[in-house]
Amino acid sequence: MKFVLTMAVRETRSSWQRLVFFFVCIAVGVAAIVALRSVIRSVRDVLGGEARSLIAADVLIATTREWAPEARTKIDTRLAEAAATARTETVETPTMVRPADASKVSARMVELKAIQATFPLYGSLTVEGSQPYSHALVENHGALVRPELLAALNLKVGDSLAIGTSTFAIRGVIANEPGRNLGGFTLGPRVFIDVADLSSTGLLTFGSRARRVLLARVPDDRLDDLVKVLNDDFSAEYINTRSYRATDDAIGRDFDRSENYLSLVGLVIVILGGIAVSSVTRVFVLQKIRSIAVLKCLGATSRQIIAVYMLQVMSLGLAGSLLGVVIARLAIAAIPLALDSSSTSLLATVHYTVNWRIALQGVTIGVLISLLFSLVPLLEVRLVRPSLLLRDETKARGRDPARIAAMVFVSAALVSVAAWQASSLRVGVVISVGFAVLAGMLILAGRLLVRVIAPLANARMFPLRHAVLHLSRPGNQTRVILLAVGLGAFFIVGVRSLQASLLDEFSLQIGTDTADMFLLDVQRGQVDGMRAFLSDPANGAGSSRLIPVLRARITGVSGRVTTLESFEDVRARGSLAREYTVTYRDHLEANERVIQGSFWHGPSTEAEVSVEKGLHQRFAIGIGDVVRFDILGRTVNAKVTSIRDVDFKDARAGGFVFVFRPGTLEQAPQTFIAPLKGPNGPAARAKFQHDLVARFPNVSVIDFHEILETIRDVMSKVTLAITVVGGLVLFSGVLILVGAVAMTKFQRVYEAAVFKTLGANTRTIAAMLFVEYGVLGSLAGIVGSAGAVALTWGVSRYALDIPWKVFPREHLAGVGLTAALVAAIGVLSSLDVLRRKPLATLRAE
Repeated sequence: MKFVLTMAVRETRSSWQRLVFFFVCIAVGVAAIVALRSVIRSVRDVLGGEARSLIAADVLIATTREWAPEARTKIDTRLAEAAATARTETVETPTMVRPADASKVSARMVELKAIQATFPLYGSLTVEGSQPYSHALVENHGALVRPELLAALNLKVGDSLAIGTSTFAIRGVIANEPGRNLGGFTLGPRVFIDVADLSSTGLLTFGSRARRVLLARVPDDRLDDLVKVLNDDFSAEYINTRSYRATDDAIGRDFDRSENYLSLVGLVIVILGGIAVSSVTRVFVLQKIRSIAVLKCLGATSRQIIAVYMLQVMSLGLAGSLLGVVIARLAIAAIPLALDSSSTSLLATVHYTVNWRIALQGVTIGVLISLLFSLVPLLEVRLVRPSLLLRDETKARGRDPARIAAMVFVSAALVSVAAWQASSLRVGVVISVGFAVLAGMLILAGRLLVRVIAPLANARMFPLRHAVLHLSRPGNQTRVILLAVGLGAFFIVGVRSLQASLLDEFSLQIGTDTADMFLLDVQRGQVDGMRAFLSDPANGAGSSRLIPVLRARITGVSGRVTTLESFEDVRARGSLAREYTVTYRDHLEANERVIQGSFWHGPSTEAEVSVEKGLHQRFAIGIGDVVRFDILGRTVNAKVTSIRDVDFKDARAGGFVFVFRPGTLEQAPQTFIAPLKGPNGPAARAKFQHDLVARFPNVSVIDFHEILETIRDVMSKVTLAITVVGGLVLFSGVLILVGAVAMTKFQRVYEAAVFKTLGANTRTIAAMLFVEYGVLGSLAGIVGSAGAVALTWGVSRYALDIPWKVFPREHLAGVGLTAALVAAIGVLSSLDVLRRKPLATLRAE
């Protein structure tokens, strides 16, 4: 053991500089794992403790309909039985608001929330400035608004805001609000008013999308029973009940999923470092082969020598992993600096720190990966004979059972580590197989490209000729560099190409002749006035139409394949039980075609319905089946007479899953929607929305141009996040490149000395290195770009269902930048080779 320890220390002291870059890759991966897991764990601890604040109650009971007297009585009884100690009610609805000052021509969609004096039951509603929140701020037509609404409408505290048919004074700016899910989708900024003032707005008309919520404080030991009994009581009605525990569980599941999958990003980087360790260990053993033969002559066994090098790898792996923990600690310490110190957001209250269990996990992974990837190449030590010092014993190597067994063990261990990080064996296997396939494809593509450029080895240009030859030299790191750098380019180019495809597709949908605005909640009595408003050239609207819509829910199905007797059976089928927006008409739209059955012509007193293809395929509802609908309390049994393929990307006529035959729904209470082509230009569109809301206060306007800007913002953040991942992988590739240069330094120094002796100058050798690494970088860029093309094709066709497009600019830029980066790093890392005098090098040989 003393011999092993002594030799390990000596070997590490003499060669650590050549190996350090590979273990910095391990450090980067470990830092990613530790930092991501620690941050998510810190945020989760705070949000888990704030689960009640996220719904502002112990239990939340909600409905999209008016509270029926029988339902209220039942809820009151159940809350009394559960010993509820407090309750409050809110009403939430999306609507349009505008400045009361007519000179300010603008309007904006908001999420209006009417609250009582007892809101919230948990958490606190805070306003900006030194003024504390009290319900008096919203009483008597007061309003609290989000700061982004003030900026959008050019308003300030003290100004007046028109909401529906009433005017409200802005009395404060919301800094933090309970009862709103973190990161949830919103239609606009939040506005708070008093429940007592809601009726004056005129927004609670028929068909309004108001959500009525009852919040209650209930003892913990009675909470689960209360939720269960209320869900049983209202299983067939539009009333849902959940507790803060459901939110807590959802938060836990989301954070577990995020923590596990994001840690796989770090694992990929660690594995890249491990691949580099494997490659460099192979080269290291080849360089040490004579030293190994000497040690065996002196009595050392293969097991002892392998132990020496394994201990060296473990020491450097441990050092790299500990460095990763330090990097993670520094990154986490910088998070509070990036957050606004005055912010009252939950994220600003989190105490960010490195969890010691996660740090231990990261160190374990770093050391384990280092050992696993060095195991197979170190087995070559067994094949070195002492007689190698006397004669060349190079011979073909046969099948080595120990090597094969080691490779199987390493593969199984890597799958286990991936499963450990993902907390799922299936995901671990999928990730491992996927990475292996991707790595294999990149390596095969690299080999193919090296073969393609092999004829350039006969080129007349000296630097190009030797650059191509060096890519195939013994002990080269071409495959590892192509894999690491190519994978980084694959990530970055792929995600940017997907972003460009999505934005291009969405922009095409907002063309010169397509609808780019939607009007919602138009009442039956407003139809004539709305048609006159839209047809008035002074308002600048293009083509438009009014479509009748009703809300419906499936309560049963009687069919050849699917039979659902009750709403409980329907609810068991998941999304089939949701509320649908339906319409009726006697013709197909341009975005529809019948694929089964036949579409009707003219009205009928017999209820018939046409079903969209996706629902038909998911739930096996076909021609001749009878679907039972609850439409505003009225039961309608409709026979399915056709199946339609609907292009939901064409917004001119909307997209409806169910279309009824005219003759049965015309007299039912209904509202109208209006897809239309809005005016051109931001100013004209703002004036149009302002004038429309001023005349029809209950009508909401959805502007696709604003949605596109939101999508751009979200996609830019997602793209940035994935680009950072690609950047980390690319950075690992750069470290591997620098390490590869260091490993082959002595060989390159000798070659440079020979070239200089034969007449080559420093500029020629530098040009040779630049071309070599430029070719290597170009190959890596081409490999990554080709992988990105395959990625965008697969995602576009099978995941997003959008036309596949290639964006040459992104791919050419990716190849060019990768080539320039690798060439620059390669030459800069070889400066010592260029400076060496040939005489000293040749004398040393």
